[in-house]
This record gives sequence, C-alpha cells and structure tokens, in this order.
Amino acid sequence: MALVPFLERDQVPTDHPYDTAQRVVGQVLNFHKVVGHSPRALEGFVTLSVALKEMQLHRKLRELAYLRTAQLNGCQY
Repeated sequence: MALVPFLERDQVPTDHPYDTAQRVVGQVLNFHKVVGHSPRALEGFVTLSVALKEMQLHRKLRELAYLRTAQLNGCQY
C-alpha cells in the first residue's frame, strides 16, 4: 500500500494536469497519481516527458543511456 494515496480523475479539478499526463503518456501511471498531489510537479514531469520524446537521439541509444545511468547510480532495477 502506498504511503501517499493515489489520486484518481474524480478527485482532481478540471484544470489539473492529470488529463495532460493521460494524453502525453497514453495512460496515467501510479507515479503520476502520486506526484499529482502537486499539480506543478506533475506538469513539470509531463513537460520533461515531452522533451525526452522529442530528442534526436536514437531510441535504442536513449534507452542505453537510461540503463547506464541507473547502473552508475546503483539502482536495483
């Protein structure tokens, strides 16, 4: 169980970036439902997602960069 409750669509006002996350990512992830407690933070993450999608770096190289960064940071996933 999450320490911070997940926000569902019916719990946020109409001007909340919840719908933007749905449109940009294709679904509202649990991460978005938690970060959504701060609409400004959620908007920032959605904007970052858009910027990363627009990168000129090939998709496989971008994924390799994500994985290498996780490895250098000692992530267990």
